[in-house]
Amino acid sequence: MAKKALKQNSKYGTGPYDSLRDYMEAIETHGNVIRIKEIDQDSYELTGFMYKLLDKHGWLGAPSVIVEKIKISGEWVDGPIIVNQYGMAGHEAMAIGVPLDEIEEGEHILNYKRALNKMMEIGDITPIKTTEIDKADAPSKEVILNEDEINILDFPFFQTNPGDNGRFINTGNLITVDPEQGRNVGTYRMQIKGPRKIGISPEKNQDGWKSLMNSGKDVAQAVVVLGTDPIVFAMSSSKTARTGQDELEIAGGFKGEAIEVVKCENSDIRVPANVEMIIEGEIPLNDFEPEGPFGEMYGYMGKPHEETFYMNIKTITHRVNPMFVNQFTGVTRGYVTTPGEAASIRGFSKFMPELRGFHIPIDHVGYLFLSIKKTKPHQGLELAEKFNFLPLGKIVIVVDEDVDIHDTKEVFRTVGARWQPHPGAKIIEDTAGFFLDPSAVIRGRSSRILIDATRQLPEENGPSPYPKLNRELLVEHAPEIFDLVEEKWGHLL
Repeated sequence: MAKKALKQNSKYGTGPYDSLRDYMEAIETHGNVIRIKEIDQDSYELTGFMYKLLDKHGWLGAPSVIVEKIKISGEWVDGPIIVNQYGMAGHEAMAIGVPLDEIEEGEHILNYKRALNKMMEIGDITPIKTTEIDKADAPSKEVILNEDEINILDFPFFQTNPGDNGRFINTGNLITVDPEQGRNVGTYRMQIKGPRKIGISPEKNQDGWKSLMNSGKDVAQAVVVLGTDPIVFAMSSSKTARTGQDELEIAGGFKGEAIEVVKCENSDIRVPANVEMIIEGEIPLNDFEPEGPFGEMYGYMGKPHEETFYMNIKTITHRVNPMFVNQFTGVTRGYVTTPGEAASIRGFSKFMPELRGFHIPIDHVGYLFLSIKKTKPHQGLELAEKFNFLPLGKIVIVVDEDVDIHDTKEVFRTVGARWQPHPGAKIIEDTAGFFLDPSAVIRGRSSRILIDATRQLPEENGPSPYPKLNRELLVEHAPEIFDLVEEKWGHLL
């Protein structure tokens, strides 16, 4: 049972928010949004700008960007285009309901941890059934385009990298209905192939792929929604919902209220009503096409698919003057991550009571950080092996509970100080790997290294006694030292 769910505060305060628009209005009201009047993407100016912005501010500190007009294929196209809306840790905290007076300017790791603590307070999530509203009340139905009225190229979807195979929709949430598992919502890249045709690219055995293949028909009805609210987008983009769970119902559980949905024009599929755009279409299941390449989340060019799905677009509905979100994949943070992290800690702790923290650093793709309360020899590697089923964790680092796993520098310093490669490491030669890993010879397969960077006990060939940290000794000797320094010298810090 859930202890308590997130509750809506004020429209201009902290979340959760009912729509992307409410969220963007709130974060712009409270600063940390850059507005650009116009930018030439034919020269990849926006791509270069985002690289430089992240170089300066880092993944948790970079502000959001709103572009009002963008040049694509020689034409100036109206936005607004939203970029990096979930990048800043302070914005993540706002999205999930941390009070504004607790969010501190420049304290990015602290803001992220406050967001995570807020998520942990909720407890286990109880899904809430969606609520259907009338088409006339759905903002996403303000404009309706059918068949020959549609040209997806009229909208500001653009090529983000010279190596990409054209223009992509890269923040679309694909909604399908599995006859047995029910509704599935997932985020996949979608190459634009023509005025009324887009690629649909779930990898084999992802939930979206399974949902389509289980339809039992030659053609599947499917929907792509764009511009969902922060919590719905997080559920679509992560594995927070387990297979067979409805991501929209899980999002409702997080928010403490039902997600409003509306019936599609051409099918019985119900989709979020407060989104910016709904793309309805048909996906042939006995015909496939090449797709890609596309610059992916590791920051390397992702391999093309020899064959994958595509959608023939039948209807587009959208808000008047819709917002368009673009994810510079591999450059910026893509979505709110604390709900998934909190759910992982709660779930894994039920059968790993020693686990204290679980963190996938989104700016260091391929790493998995775990912290534990160590009570016996060899416990670090034993716990690390239990995570062999997670394909994203190619380098698994286990540390003691006194290490802040959200501070990557602290984790790496700990590895340098507490880890001995022998016997504190183990190589897994062949296991599940992440299908976008650019180093993989076989897609979806990888080797893995487990690193036990906990304080090694004498039974693990560690020193006896283990040296104390200098800072630890300082606090033991002068427990009030940091409060004293803050009081006397804080104005200089």
